[in-house]
Amino acid sequence: MERSNTGFTLALGGGGARGFAHVGVFHVLLERGVPIKGVAGTSSGAVAGAGLALGFTYEEMRQRVMEFAASPLARHPRLKALHGEGDQACLGLTDKLARLYCQGLLMKSFFLDDSLLGGEFFRQMVEFFVPLVRLEDTYIPFAAVATDIKTGEAVVLRTGDMRRALRASCAVPGVAAPVRIDGRHLVDGGASCLVPTPVARAMAPGPVLAVNVEREVAIGDLPGQSLEYYLRATEIQGYHLAELLCAQAELVLRPALEDVHWSEFGRAAWIMEQGVKAAELAWERIEACLRPQVPWWRRALGHGARRAS
Repeated sequence: MERSNTGFTLALGGGGARGFAHVGVFHVLLERGVPIKGVAGTSSGAVAGAGLALGFTYEEMRQRVMEFAASPLARHPRLKALHGEGDQACLGLTDKLARLYCQGLLMKSFFLDDSLLGGEFFRQMVEFFVPLVRLEDTYIPFAAVATDIKTGEAVVLRTGDMRRALRASCAVPGVAAPVRIDGRHLVDGGASCLVPTPVARAMAPGPVLAVNVEREVAIGDLPGQSLEYYLRATEIQGYHLAELLCAQAELVLRPALEDVHWSEFGRAAWIMEQGVKAAELAWERIEACLRPQVPWWRRALGHGARRAS
């Protein structure tokens, strides 16, 4: 591949477990020597991007993802209750009772608490993936994006405790409690900037490569209840916001993740493979973005201008 001194700045979108696809994209970029000038990430994109910015190899990141997928944390019963994982007809009585109990706890939290999972799940998840370091100490410039729940502003975090910043960027509203940083109450960056292309654009000159891991917006069946209609409308809003943000990038990858729920961490290996496939399919476009651009005056002269010897 013809090298340039520009390289990409990455804009990594959020999507819970679907964010494992970013690691598959990294595999192709690292293996083929693509220069990375900066990394901006939202939610799970921030967690994945932090590993890249800290200098972890693909093998190290993949191993950590697989260890997490097999851990008790990834199989938390409240996560299963959130998306109804498994065939109810195949469950034994004990499993059915356990699911009903967890769903009851979720319902209680829905009405009485500020979040369904509290802050402990996301704290443990972030600590599983990221060491105790500061944002400004990465090998590649890095930014995590969160949302101020009071003002609605996107908040770009580039200094301070990395773990705390990532917890804020991942704090899904209603599922995790807000994280307080510098007097702000911060939640998931996806609420304001699902794919952080503007942040990536401001970090360094050169092309932006965005990776959008959100689910497709089209569905087969109509919602059945009023709440489902409301949630469907917010899903459509998020989809169109992400598309507007992606339009600001020179190149966008959309791994084919079908209907993977954000909490299906057990599908990590398959999700990472979809990231690999998306990057490989886009390889010619990646190369084209990295190819040195010929100035307009040289194009007008048919590349006939030469440096003086």
